[in-house]
Amino acid sequence: MHIKGPKWCGKTWVALNVSNSSFMIGDSNNYGQSNRELAETNIRIVLEGEKPRLIDEWQDVPRTWDAVRSEIDRNALKGQYLLTGSSTPKRNRPVHSGTGRISPLQMRTMSLYEMGESDGCVSLADILDGKDIGLHQNPIDLDRISELVYRGGWPGNLGLSYEDCRVAIDAYVEQILEDASTLDDTKRNKEGLRLVLKSLARNECTLASVSKIHADTDVPLGVDSKLILTGEYKTGKGAVSYDTVYDYLDVFDRLYLINNQPAFDPNLKSSVRVGKTPKRHLADPSIALSLLRASPERTVNDLESFGYYFESMCERDLDIYAESMGAHLYHYRDGNGTEVDAIVELPDGRWGAFEIKLGANKIEKAAEDLLKFKAKMERNDAGSMPCCLCIICGLTEYSYRREDGIYVVPITSLRP
Repeated sequence: MHIKGPKWCGKTWVALNVSNSSFMIGDSNNYGQSNRELAETNIRIVLEGEKPRLIDEWQDVPRTWDAVRSEIDRNALKGQYLLTGSSTPKRNRPVHSGTGRISPLQMRTMSLYEMGESDGCVSLADILDGKDIGLHQNPIDLDRISELVYRGGWPGNLGLSYEDCRVAIDAYVEQILEDASTLDDTKRNKEGLRLVLKSLARNECTLASVSKIHADTDVPLGVDSKLILTGEYKTGKGAVSYDTVYDYLDVFDRLYLINNQPAFDPNLKSSVRVGKTPKRHLADPSIALSLLRASPERTVNDLESFGYYFESMCERDLDIYAESMGAHLYHYRDGNGTEVDAIVELPDGRWGAFEIKLGANKIEKAAEDLLKFKAKMERNDAGSMPCCLCIICGLTEYSYRREDGIYVVPITSLRP
């Protein structure tokens, strides 16, 4: 199995708990020799040990992948190796994809339910099945919601004070930029990377195009990307050319820092599922807030902006819960401006529509929008109707089902 995901999301810890031996490519042995150098000299040292065997950060020695695949082919045994990786190598990539031998498992930062911050009184599965969810009370205030968004879903932050969490996330962002600047042994301009990442942070939970991201970097079109990569072209803000934006987005994607939300159409063969702009997300909204140097104190004065990061946290959780059921998370937007924040589609084709609102004062408007959306689907003969309508809210005390059939659920009460 290949366990992949952003650094610090808990991949190694999870794998160690189900393995009987391990080889940490980023470590050294008792004699001070680099495990990476040992593996490059003799790849067998990576493979030999009690099974299941963890090989941590396999991408640092890319031929590890083919060595594992060959070993699986040789003895045809199941469950021999766990490979963890926090980036996807581009150069010297493995010859074989691993299909049929190595199964992928995508890890993300933790959901509120996993962190113990959701009481789990309401199941997403029950909502999608149209079941009664009763009436549950779970009051929470804005300060606590704000702290949950700013702290993020990082396992290493559990039990830490808010201040310590922020220091850890700030340091994490700096390390990620350092990793990105040398990925594949290619030197990239760190400040240029920061500009693109800050643009992604600013455009969190929007449909920003690559052109929009490039415009944020304040660099004219046509600048030679090689000059940026070598650091020879600079402005006062640090410069990124249009072509280089694509390179940097690819780098962040291969570091598992991007988790975009694709577009949805109820028609299975619609081109919307292929070509429409995804909703942009970083791996965790706390990364975006760190890059923007935002603070909880500013939340009170700018709830409209904070709402995007709250929505991002909710969609992170919905994505995790949906995946546990074999479902997928999408967003909906048509040419007439009709939007739905989140669509959860089950493997059997049923799907539910979800609006996400920070304040309880937005519930009535969200319910009105959901009912209009459902009526539009019916008028347009979309082929399938939503199996449920739901409003995920931050500042509401109760989870319940309205008379019009719409569920209202606090994010701090939701579970898979």
